[in-house]
Order: sequence, then structure tokens, then C-alpha cells
Amino acid sequence: MRVALYARVSTIDQGQNPETQLFRLREVAKARGWEIFDEYIDFASGKDPNRPQLKRLMADAKQHRFDMVFITRIDRMMRSTKNLFNVLDDLDHYHVGFECSEQEISTKGAMGKFIMNLLSGLAEFERDLTIERSKEGTVRALSEGKLCHRPKGSKDTKKRKSRKGVLKNTPSFYRVQM
Repeated sequence: MRVALYARVSTIDQGQNPETQLFRLREVAKARGWEIFDEYIDFASGKDPNRPQLKRLMADAKQHRFDMVFITRIDRMMRSTKNLFNVLDDLDHYHVGFECSEQEISTKGAMGKFIMNLLSGLAEFERDLTIERSKEGTVRALSEGKLCHRPKGSKDTKKRKSRKGVLKNTPSFYRVQM
């Protein structure tokens, strides 16, 4: 069996390293006697379906260059149920399987597909909760007069200091709506 290994981390600057996922995937693939076709690694949000390596993986799947996509956990592939189902549907159409090493689920049977649905929903729920908590923390910080969020493209890496009255003087694009 030829497998494609897929790993994703949101950001490299917070100590995340895709090698942690790849090490485990290589180990399991070797133990099962699988041939590793290629490794696809993205550094992006799991909500974004337009990741460069994911696109390359899907193009190779369409050409049936491998038999299965192998990942550690569902949330490494997608954090959106809709996007995950689109990927799984395409893989099914290409006759390419999908399996997780740590969650021991695959698209091979009815139970695997059911568990995949559950875990995908939980991954999306977890992401949505994280976003809600972040917004709540930002609103609290702004109410305490702290400046939150740098403008897009800011190269300033210095730590910001709190200022009195910053909420009144803060441009509207800094403010978070709940």
C-alpha cells in the first residue's frame, strides 16, 4: 500500500513542529509495511481549505499516486466539518482511503465513517470555542484600557503597554464586536 503522510501545524513560532506528527506516521507506516509515497506539510489554520500542501495532496490523489492519506488526528486535516467532508468526498471519488493513526478510524467501513463525523464535529466545536474565548478576553482587555491586536502587516514586535483611555482613542478596527 502506498500512503501519503499529511501533517499540519497552525504556527511554527509557538513551538509547534510537524515532525512530531510525521515521526508517529512514519513509525506506524513502517510497522504495517506501507510504502510512503510522499509527505505533505502545511503551516496554516485547519479552517483554511486552501493550504498549498493540501492542494498538492489532493492533486496527487486525483492522479491516484497513492492508495491512502494517513494523518495522526482529524483536526490535523480540517477544523471545519464541511471542508473535511468535501475532502473525504473527493478522496472517495478518487478511490483513495483515509486513516488516522491516533484515533484509529478510517473511511473503510460504516463505523469508521460515523466516528469520523463525530470527531470532525468536535474539532470544529473546539475551534469555535477557542475563537469565542479569545473574543471575550479581548473585550475584557479593552474594557480595562489595554490595546489589543496590531494592525495587519505590523512589523512591530515590541510588547505594548497599557494606556488609560485607550478604548476611547482606539480606532474602530481594533475593537471587537461580540
